[in-house]
Amino acid sequence: MKRIHFILILLTIFIGPACEEEGSCTEDVISRIRAGFYVRDGSEERDTTLSTVTFFGVLRPDSLLYDASSGEQEIVFPLSNSTENFTSFVFMVDTQTDIIKIWHQSRLHMASYACGFTTVHDLYSIGYDQNIIDTITISDPTVNLGNAENIKIYIRPAVADAPQ
Repeated sequence: MKRIHFILILLTIFIGPACEEEGSCTEDVISRIRAGFYVRDGSEERDTTLSTVTFFGVLRPDSLLYDASSGEQEIVFPLSNSTENFTSFVFMVDTQTDIIKIWHQSRLHMASYACGFTTVHDLYSIGYDQNIIDTITISDPTVNLGNAENIKIYIRPAVADAPQ
């Protein structure tokens, strides 16, 4: 009899939570990079607002993320969830264009029981042209569901808007 009670207790512990009503998933479970825009003034840095930003994936014409958006201080965008550890984007401000190349390692992470898994990316290198961009630095290498800024894009002063 004790053995049956023990088995019932184990079944309740391990199977019970799986049978509970979790509800539907209302969360956004796509990890996105948060990239802020900055300008260097000598040894100081300040955030900046760009007049018009167009941003889309290279060789992915259906991936227009920003279409001449005005007044942007940051952009937020997903990385590829494919097995490739490389994603590249076209970054345009007014008529000038740069290509941003991001190397990353991807891994699955459980968001919740109701929502399932998301892909978390660990950034390890960023390449870029230098028409608009002066420098890009990685401030938080883990791209997940959080709101932390992952990269800082330093814009050339001639392209950036006036200080705020």
